[in-house]
Parts: sequence; structure tokens; C-alpha cells
Amino acid sequence: MAKVISVSDLFMDYSQGNVLNGISFEVEAGQIIGYIGPNGAGKSTTIKIFLGIITNYKGKVEIFGEDIRGKYLYKKRIGYVPEVIELYESLTAMEYLNFVGQIYGLDEKTVEKRAMELIEIFDLKDAINSRLSTYSKGMKQKLAIISSLIHNPDLLFFDESLTGLDANSATIFKELLRELKR
Repeated sequence: MAKVISVSDLFMDYSQGNVLNGISFEVEAGQIIGYIGPNGAGKSTTIKIFLGIITNYKGKVEIFGEDIRGKYLYKKRIGYVPEVIELYESLTAMEYLNFVGQIYGLDEKTVEKRAMELIEIFDLKDAINSRLSTYSKGMKQKLAIISSLIHNPDLLFFDESLTGLDANSATIFKELLRELKR
């Protein structure tokens, strides 16, 4: 299998000391991994490095076989749900998904087709035209997951993605991940 992520001797130092202290690992295509550790262990920092949000790290990070330093095109192949979700609350869910789809270069028809498939899976159909300001935390979490999948990414990062989901939605999410793995 091909390596999707390769991390070698990754260090990240904040003023209070090293958060990442020489970590190395690889992830192959089709793998689902959990990156676990206590609060402050560097999990979110690592994801932010992968996303190009943090750039002042030491070590080597390759995604899709390329060193990510100074590169941006690889980001179009990634889906991401952050730990803290911030949405444009004045938009409806469909407006928001069209906005995200346009960022990834998708046309409106493609976004609508893909959005409706995912909205059906996550049972948001009745709220698709409601303003996001009216959404519960769980509904916002579902929409964030949908928006991370809208462009059919090759790599997904979820930071505390089950937070706020009810048991049924969490089960649906896990089944969706198994399906994507296949």
C-alpha cells in the first residue's frame, strides 16, 4: 500500500517547551488511525501541521508522497473537522455547503448532489434551508462532517469529531468511515 502520511523526527516547540518531541510514524492508504493522548500532548498541533496552519515545526512531513513545506495543492485532497466548529451562522446549510464546495472548485450541481446524499445519511434534510444560527450543537457537528466530505477527499482529519453527536449519529459516522475505508 502507498504511504499517505509520513512523519519523521517531528518537533514543535512553543514557549512552554516541546509539544512534539521527535515523533515519527506512517499512515498507509485505507488505514483509519486514532491519534490519542492526554490534553496538551500535541494531537491538534500535529493536525494543524498537516493542514499547513502551523509551519514553524522541525522535522519532515510528507503527505501523498510530497514534503508539505511551502505546498498548498495537497490541501484540496483533505477533509477536516476541527475540535471547535465555527460556521457562518447567517447562512443556511445548503448555502454553507455551496460555499465550501466552491472553495474546493466544485460546481453547484455537483455540490447539491453530494450534499443531498450526505444530508440524507445524517438526517438533516428537514433543516437544509434553515439558518445555521438555529442549529443545535449536534446539527452543527453533522454539517461540519458533511462539509469535510463534500469534495470527496482522499484524506480526512477529525479532531474530536464525535463531540455533540447523538448515539445514532455517532454510529452512522463510524459506519460511513468504514465505508470510506473500503
